[in-house]
Amino acid sequence: MNPIARSPFGPAAEQHCNIKAHAELALLDENVKNLSKALVEEYRKETAKYQHLAEMERDARREAETRARSYAKVIDQHDDLKAKLESMIPDLVQEVQHLPKEPEVAELEAQLRAAEKERGSLAELLRAAEEERDTALRARDTAIARLRPRQEDGIVVGDAEALQLRLDAPTLCGVLEQAKHYCTLLVITADPDEAERLEHHQKASLWRNRLADALAMIQTYAEDKNLTRARGRGAGPDFANLRAYCGSRPSPLLSPVKVILNEGKFASSSPRGKADRRLRVPEDIDPSGYAAMLEHIRIGDGAPPAPRLHYLDDTDQSGLIVVGFFGEHLHNASTN
Repeated sequence: MNPIARSPFGPAAEQHCNIKAHAELALLDENVKNLSKALVEEYRKETAKYQHLAEMERDARREAETRARSYAKVIDQHDDLKAKLESMIPDLVQEVQHLPKEPEVAELEAQLRAAEKERGSLAELLRAAEEERDTALRARDTAIARLRPRQEDGIVVGDAEALQLRLDAPTLCGVLEQAKHYCTLLVITADPDEAERLEHHQKASLWRNRLADALAMIQTYAEDKNLTRARGRGAGPDFANLRAYCGSRPSPLLSPVKVILNEGKFASSSPRGKADRRLRVPEDIDPSGYAAMLEHIRIGDGAPPAPRLHYLDDTDQSGLIVVGFFGEHLHNASTN
């Protein structure tokens, strides 16, 4: 028996349609809810934005109102400010009248320049005093160092007679060699061959004594001058040169008339005279290693060979004296 055919419009079909409709309706309802939520959120954001703008506008308005009130207050006080300024005008005029006039300004500027110049001069004097102090300290230290060998030898500093005894030797060259040991402030660059030429002369013994006297006095002069400066005292006129020093001693070994501080025009200007008197010195005294020595001592009398001792007095700088020559009289105008 064949099954009974069902109508597509029967209860089952209706039930199926109801289920489908309900599903579509539920989906639509869910979409509506989601859309509503999105719209609400967007509305909230826009509302917050407009509230923020409104607050900013209110703040700007309040600030404008505050400024307006401040300006109004200044405007209200305008009359008072004007009155205060007018009351200050007489004081300002009086101060202007008491300002220095142009000539007074020029005078003040001149006084300022003079004060600055005086300050510069005082600063220069201070520098010079500091340099002099430093030089004195160096001279003191140098003098002590150079005189220590003398003290170790048992010779009293400044005792020319005791020193002269130590310089005694059988030859002129021997006297110079003794001086190199005992005369610590002398630098002897003299050529010993020049002294050797005088050894066989009949007056050689006399010249040995005079040479020892001269070297002892030169050393004593340098010692006293160095020590005087080292003690912080000025050297004074007695130490102006070797001749002045010998003249200030009660009984010098060397007569001041034997000390010649300069020579004639020939010695200082002629090529031959200048060349003969340009003698060796340490390079720390003259970088060239040579210097003119016009100062000299008469060891012999005027008769040839008339021995002379030429020296360079550098006590004002290095504290030393350089003995650059001892021998026969150098060429001059009378021997040219």
